[in-house]
Amino acid sequence: MNYIKQFFQPPNSLTYFAFKNDGWNNENCKTSNEKINKKEISFLTYNVWFEKHNFNERVIEILKIIQQSNCDFVCLQEVTRNFQIMMSNDKFIQSTYFITGNVITDYGILILSKFKPTFIRELPFNSKFGRTFLYLECEINGHSLVVGTSHLESMVYNEQTRCDQLQTTYQELEKYKNVIIMGDFNLETQKDEQSISPQYADLWKQLYPDNTGYTFIIDDFKRRFDRVLLKKGGSYQASKVEILGKEEIPLYKKDKPSRKGEVKTPSDHYALKIHLQHLL
Repeated sequence: MNYIKQFFQPPNSLTYFAFKNDGWNNENCKTSNEKINKKEISFLTYNVWFEKHNFNERVIEILKIIQQSNCDFVCLQEVTRNFQIMMSNDKFIQSTYFITGNVITDYGILILSKFKPTFIRELPFNSKFGRTFLYLECEINGHSLVVGTSHLESMVYNEQTRCDQLQTTYQELEKYKNVIIMGDFNLETQKDEQSISPQYADLWKQLYPDNTGYTFIIDDFKRRFDRVLLKKGGSYQASKVEILGKEEIPLYKKDKPSRKGEVKTPSDHYALKIHLQHLL
């Protein structure tokens, strides 16, 4: 089996995993001489759900979504070690992506990139749940592009903690011009909405102001927990955001009985696919 035996536990944060010679190898970040020019760059953000509920069937469908979307960057939240093992055995993942080497203990976040990162950092938050902010930097179109993800503090009453976590993120990325951050931000209150910096555009709200864009639906409970924020004044503009992962997994299409509120999709969250255009 070719899974990542180290479980993403490198000696330092400035490393990533690359699949070579039938195995995953730990490599150091460094500036590349490779020139990457892309008019459109695509991203996927997905909370893959840590629960064991229909786990194998769900992961198979999640990996299909990743393959079919074929994005340049994939940001994942609620990743468990079992998810890592299945993901790192997937042939498409092996042939397509470099994977950040941050440590996953219980469940956590990862970024998959088609391009070698020049820098990776995981920034710890003040959090009761061990939440962090993970970001990488790549050289694309002759400049730096920073891609970050997080799973902000859960529970509606933790709105101040989420606000503080976002402020920490903004400060960390202040020096960068081209920045996109995404993930399960758990935003649902008015105070949550006010925590979005005016320096960043909430892309779904910007592109589809009259569409609720819910990414978490359990019966009558509907929320837009999953967000994508693009720093204003950079070299990119958003052209499209799609919601993926709404289809029931095959298990339920075969008339498997379900109970009220049971999750029948690949995750309890939907995924977002983002398209950015480079401003020439």
